[in-house]
Amino acid sequence: MRRRLLTTAAASLMAVGALAPASADTEAEGCHPTAGDLPVCPAGGAAETVTFLDPTARVVGGEHVSLGASGYVGPFAELVASEEAPISIGPESNVQDNVSVIGSRDLVGDPDEDPSVFGSSGEPAPGGPQAPAGVEVADRVIMAHGSSIIGPAQIGVQGSDIAADPDDDQEVFLSFGARVDGAILEKNTGVSALGRVGPGVVLRSGTLVLPGKDVTTQAEADDRSLGEVRDINEADVAFNEAVIEVNIAFAREYSELYREDPSAVYGANLDPAGVEANPVRDLPSFAGRDLAVPGHRNRVIGDVTLGDRFSRFDRVVGDDISLRADEGENLSLGRIDEMDDDVIFHALEDTDLVVGNDVSYGEGVIAHGGGRVVVAGEPEEPTVIHDGVTLEDEAVVFRSTIGEGSTIGERSAVVGTDLAPNSVVPDRTIVLNGEVFGSVEW
Repeated sequence: MRRRLLTTAAASLMAVGALAPASADTEAEGCHPTAGDLPVCPAGGAAETVTFLDPTARVVGGEHVSLGASGYVGPFAELVASEEAPISIGPESNVQDNVSVIGSRDLVGDPDEDPSVFGSSGEPAPGGPQAPAGVEVADRVIMAHGSSIIGPAQIGVQGSDIAADPDDDQEVFLSFGARVDGAILEKNTGVSALGRVGPGVVLRSGTLVLPGKDVTTQAEADDRSLGEVRDINEADVAFNEAVIEVNIAFAREYSELYREDPSAVYGANLDPAGVEANPVRDLPSFAGRDLAVPGHRNRVIGDVTLGDRFSRFDRVVGDDISLRADEGENLSLGRIDEMDDDVIFHALEDTDLVVGNDVSYGEGVIAHGGGRVVVAGEPEEPTVIHDGVTLEDEAVVFRSTIGEGSTIGERSAVVGTDLAPNSVVPDRTIVLNGEVFGSVEW
């Protein structure tokens, strides 16, 4: 089960303050997301340089959080800092839906009550360098849906320039459900879906953690033959750059939408447009009726077509849900059987996501559209989840077709795969490009 890392005692919803001019010094030092600078930070900054925080994002210790220019913080993300454990996030980085960035373990729930919060090892790797207190994230870092960072951690701050990135931008990518726990990730690194890097480990430039792997020793991080990591390649770099540019556009366009109509960035509502593949603002549709519901507890954004009427949707879904058609569109969902908390739907540019009727979604499910080439030279296939599928807690589906009546187990991922009807993917299993790749190790 996906568990929000933030302790109940620390939880605090952001309050949106009145607009106020920002000084040049504020922009130079980074913006602090406190009451006067939410959801646009800094409140009076130019749309081309501000960071936008979705109003559902939770910030604790905002005076100890610094955000660089042109960043995007998505729905239900968490930034939890303190004086002893500050958070700094550089320009053009993004913190996507339901991501947690926690300054230290002291700000996390009790590991004795929930040891799975920290993975297989909570102790630093012997002899390894330790990150400074708090969390330091460099520029152009992607924290994808459901990923998390627990300090002390440092992401993309140091490391060498390598040939895989011709532009020397050196991005870092944390994929769906990935975790960095007390580790250092150098420039141009990544952690694949449901992977983890443990305390005291340094992930060197040019290295990607494979899906589901739990890297807890320096040897595992450095030695490719151990099967935990591989080299970054040019396709990884190109993918990262495209994701970053879209999220920079989100920062600008959501800020403009908010300034035009503050209610439009709440609840079920418009997408901001402004992304090349999504130039028109759309409302979600419930059983054929376009509808804006700014007061709703979840975020349903843009061209999301739901088979349920709004009243039934409201009844069968949980909390902290983000169904976001602001990049790829259309996201189409049939009748929902049930949907637990923290579910995320999204799609890459020029792709869509189609889900059938009577699908059951566990807590923290991530369903993401992305083109999948089945026949060379032919158009890419959409991500499709057919009728009667069960997605258990923290299941991930990306660039895949899930056959009717199938079950994807808890904390499992199906990526780039055409899954036959009535298939069963066991708990903590990675299915990649049509084959079982391995288990989720933490």
